[in-house]
Amino acid sequence: MPRGTWKKRWFKVYPTGWLHGSIRWQFTSEERGVWIDFLAKASEIQKEGAICDNDGRPLPVAFLAGEWNIKPTLLNRVIEMCLEEGRLELRDDVLWVANYVEYQSEYERQVASTKKAAADREAEGEDPQPDDADPDDSLE
Repeated sequence: MPRGTWKKRWFKVYPTGWLHGSIRWQFTSEERGVWIDFLAKASEIQKEGAICDNDGRPLPVAFLAGEWNIKPTLLNRVIEMCLEEGRLELRDDVLWVANYVEYQSEYERQVASTKKAAADREAEGEDPQPDDADPDDSLE
């Protein structure tokens, strides 16, 4: 994909939870790497935590393993562990990051709120405010 065409998104991970939480002793370093890849993939897909294609179909293990440059056996092991621990859920054959909303930033809520306020001001005939600019417009 050409540079600059991806929508810039991020997900939050609290350092104390990451460094001292149960995932630290339950998972090996390579398993934690796969978990972070799940969070990144869910954020990239933007379907409220689903690990699926644009049509809502599950992504095959072989595809994800190839994309993440890991062995399918490692991916299957992490999927099984995450399902047992409640980090992932399986709904209609699609993997979902459980509690996905907790990994999303306050930024997403603020952008929606700012856009609504700008639309309300415009509807009332008021002049635009400096914070009405789309924050993504200024990012490269």
